[in-house]
Amino acid sequence: MSRSRLHTGDKGAALVESALVLAILLVLAVGAFEFGMAFRDWLSVSSATREGARVAASAGPVDAADCAILEATAGSLLSIDGGRIRLVDIFQANSAGDPIGSFQTYRPFDSSTDDSANLRCTSWFAVNETGYPPAGRDNLGADRDWIGVRLEFEHSWKTGFLWWSGSVDWSDRTIVLMEPEPDPG
Repeated sequence: MSRSRLHTGDKGAALVESALVLAILLVLAVGAFEFGMAFRDWLSVSSATREGARVAASAGPVDAADCAILEATAGSLLSIDGGRIRLVDIFQANSAGDPIGSFQTYRPFDSSTDDSANLRCTSWFAVNETGYPPAGRDNLGADRDWIGVRLEFEHSWKTGFLWWSGSVDWSDRTIVLMEPEPDPG
């Protein structure tokens, strides 16, 4: 009779152990998924600032340079779902990468709250356009400007499971030396 009690107790212990192990595996699987998606999105944000800076280096003082920079930056993030761009800054930097002066700041246009008279580049709202305008950028000679692109991005967690709910804000920046103006001759 004691033998059957032993087997009944073992079955209960095995059930409890299985539930604990499955719960731990579920948390690990969801965590791996969330961090994998976050890492992918972070790489996309980093790539977007590099793409914007590459365009900035070549577009430099052209009147429509900011529009090209904004579209290149945002275009690199088209594959991300569930996140959004908060701000894009275009700024002058020194050779050490430190910002100089104020930024040209833009955010995506929101038709429900923004005045379309301030619309820029068909989908961007200018928050501040007095910091480092294209006309003030120097791409001539050996003392060319360093130009930077900074992106603020809101990453939304996918599952909403446990502490992976809501969103997290990231920012990244890239600074490059402006390309020299081509020789017309």
